[in-house]
Amino acid sequence: MPTVDELYRFLNEKFPEELRCDWDNDGLMLACEPEREVYRVLCTLDVTDECVDYAIKNSFDVIVSHHPMIFKPLKALNYLDPVARKAIKLVKSGISVMSFHTRLDAVAGGVNDLFAKLLGLTNVTPFGTDGELVGRIGELSEPMEVTEFASFVKKTLNAERVLYSLGGSDVKRVAVCGGDGKDFVEAAKRAGADSYVTGQLSYNIMEESDYYGLNMFEAGHFHTEDFVSVFLTRVILNKFTQVQTDYFNANRVMAV
Repeated sequence: MPTVDELYRFLNEKFPEELRCDWDNDGLMLACEPEREVYRVLCTLDVTDECVDYAIKNSFDVIVSHHPMIFKPLKALNYLDPVARKAIKLVKSGISVMSFHTRLDAVAGGVNDLFAKLLGLTNVTPFGTDGELVGRIGELSEPMEVTEFASFVKKTLNAERVLYSLGGSDVKRVAVCGGDGKDFVEAAKRAGADSYVTGQLSYNIMEESDYYGLNMFEAGHFHTEDFVSVFLTRVILNKFTQVQTDYFNANRVMAV
């Protein structure tokens, strides 16, 4: 069995630190026992309280997440802070946490390549802003009307809803960015997209879709990234065949 350190070194090589955005904080979030052997790994989008409790109850050694468990610096380590409280519980149980965020968005085969593949895009290339090429842009095999494409995105991602605004054309050349992609709207347009799909935009940006000449689709942060949990599982099992893996659905944002 791999140790915690060996598992992290393997994933750190697969998802290189140089692909991480400057503002990001991911990597080895928590590891008190680097030489502990890893028998069970839990893959998830977010390290929620429910995820932590599930990991403890089911004797997992490591949690691997997309979103960083610790994003902002902790000022104290006590029960009054929700992130610190989770960290204390995990330390007491000997469970390590490793998170791979924007580097997993940008890496070949990662979040946004998977996103593009799910939507059936071809001729896929990276795009982004300020050298951060985390997004992907490609083409549909046939153009789709905007409402038809919105329904297709909803069904494909199993999203609870898809918000959309019209940009003045059918959907053919599509840019995608999982999660909070509102800062990449202009980059998507410069890359030649007629449509842009992401997890989170904003009301004001979507109101200006005609100004950008870009159809915009907001499909939910969770639903545009959670599929990466299966990808993480496969990466781990391809290398460490004896390790047991599981998936935790960390979605806490519901719609009615």
